[in-house]
Amino acid sequence: MEIFRIAAVALITAFCAILLRDIKSELSVMVAFAGGLIVLLSVVNYFAGIFSVISSIAKRAGLATSVVTLLFKVIAVGYIAEFSSSMIDEAGLPSLADKVTLAAKLIIVSSSLPTVVKLFEFIAGMLS
Repeated sequence: MEIFRIAAVALITAFCAILLRDIKSELSVMVAFAGGLIVLLSVVNYFAGIFSVISSIAKRAGLATSVVTLLFKVIAVGYIAEFSSSMIDEAGLPSLADKVTLAAKLIIVSSSLPTVVKLFEFIAGMLS
């Protein structure tokens, strides 16, 4: 099972980062970043599978592809922001990490606005 390999990489990364934290804190952050990147790259194929399943469900349900695309953009922005923010926070820069999180939220809202407007127009049309 792949989760054992991922967990092993994460545990080894954490152990190395903790050992290096006292010796060379800069190197500790880089080790943690590299380990996190390896874990993320290990699961990229799962994203493709999830994308195809959700796309086929959306087609059967008659959802517009723009809605599915928006869903995946929001998920991607969220995961990238979470990964980046936690790495920046681990590097000792929590203020910058908060700004990455804020930027991600603004990007998500901005990307979602056209769909929200269409939704409100649809509701208004049903009410009139």
